[in-house]
Amino acid sequence: MARLTATWLTLILASMTVLSSPDVSKVIKQLVNGIADEGVISELKSALQVDSSATSWWAWLGYVHSLRQEWEEAEKAYLRASQLEAKPSFAWFPPTLPISWLPKHGNISAMTINGLTIWQSPLVFYEPLFATDPKHGDRFHHIVFTYGPKKQNQLAEQLVQWMVQSSELPSHISDAPSLFAAALQLLSERFGTKLKFPLKAWLFAKGNGSAFSFAGHTLFYGTIPNDRWAWWLKVAHEAGHHAVPAFGEFDGLHEPYSGGFLGERLFAVWLWNLGQGMQSNGEMHRKLSEYLRWIVSAEIVRAQQWLLQNSKAKPTMQVFLGLCLYLERLGGCELLRDVMANSNGDSWNDFQTGIERTFAKQLQNGLKIRLRAPDANTPVSTFDISALIDGLKLPAIQLAWWLPKGEFRCAVVVKGNGVLQVRWGDNEIAEWEFKSSETQTLSHTFSNLNSGWQRLRFWWLKGEGEILSVTFWQR
Repeated sequence: MARLTATWLTLILASMTVLSSPDVSKVIKQLVNGIADEGVISELKSALQVDSSATSWWAWLGYVHSLRQEWEEAEKAYLRASQLEAKPSFAWFPPTLPISWLPKHGNISAMTINGLTIWQSPLVFYEPLFATDPKHGDRFHHIVFTYGPKKQNQLAEQLVQWMVQSSELPSHISDAPSLFAAALQLLSERFGTKLKFPLKAWLFAKGNGSAFSFAGHTLFYGTIPNDRWAWWLKVAHEAGHHAVPAFGEFDGLHEPYSGGFLGERLFAVWLWNLGQGMQSNGEMHRKLSEYLRWIVSAEIVRAQQWLLQNSKAKPTMQVFLGLCLYLERLGGCELLRDVMANSNGDSWNDFQTGIERTFAKQLQNGLKIRLRAPDANTPVSTFDISALIDGLKLPAIQLAWWLPKGEFRCAVVVKGNGVLQVRWGDNEIAEWEFKSSETQTLSHTFSNLNSGWQRLRFWWLKGEGEILSVTFWQR
């Protein structure tokens, strides 16, 4: 009789444990879908009363409190999971986290690019079962989360959810999720593009190396090429499709619209701002330098030469990209963004209209440029690419520039010692002599008889110096 009673007691206790534990898949599905009501919290706490050492439930309790932005309670739950030696899982990475947590939370790694810090989670299992891509319906069982800082608070939000079919992320793609997130954030901020974060990336285990982007998603078919720098360019290219206004159609490259190509080129230029940060990795620094020389700088030179012909034909894609890069280097991303915003549409003619409207407006208050580009006659093989950041320092400089017909004032900020001559087209508009190496600002007026692109020339007839900026006003 005693043995029978003990058996029934064991069965009753087991039943109570089962009944007291939440429906695992139901609770996780609710949390992943953002449902964080009191009922979910109650179920998790009931489960922990039955088994207080269940690390996964402590982590999910931290997740639900994070969804509710109850950070003190969330921190306590995650701390308990950590004390129990829980391994990072989906539950450690809710949509929003305090930035102060990230250096020590869930084995997250950090990467800073152009002043923007991105945090990346390790590869974890997708919860509750798997994710399904929206185009082919294939299953993905693993995921990487990336976070970036939200404006005006101390929180970080998910920027990219990177789905993976295989059980590990190849080494040459290990930081691609962070690069993708950084490119999306920088490009969308600088072009004023509204993106709904997080975007979802889908890395297929097999494929021909192509990629395809559409609203909110990017599909990467396979892990080739087996090259880290190529993947940096690939993710920046796809970020461009999401965040950079696209113009076209143009001939010359494998896509007729410019958004992706411009995204990867601009991101490469901004990477150069890292300076010593990139130089610590010799191979990546070398590949970036080659790209800036043979792609970015070459296209800027080609664009200027084409512009000075004042051709009525539509340019090739490479020339159009060179013009966009040229405007960004001389006037900043603000100038390029305004040109795009002032265009009537997405054609070449629309872009020309955008240039004319933007220049006309900015010339009223002063259109300022810095000479951070190769000049129109630069042999690319000898170009010092540091000038893309620091500006040209040459005895003679010739640049293509556009002005409408009218009367103008030009102010040049110079640091040097000698005699500087400034010419617009074939006409001399100023000649100044400097007897001090201190920074000086000199201005002169001139007439432009015909609207269009002309050569803007600076020649040091004696001595040497550096032109820090040039500003034009229409009188």
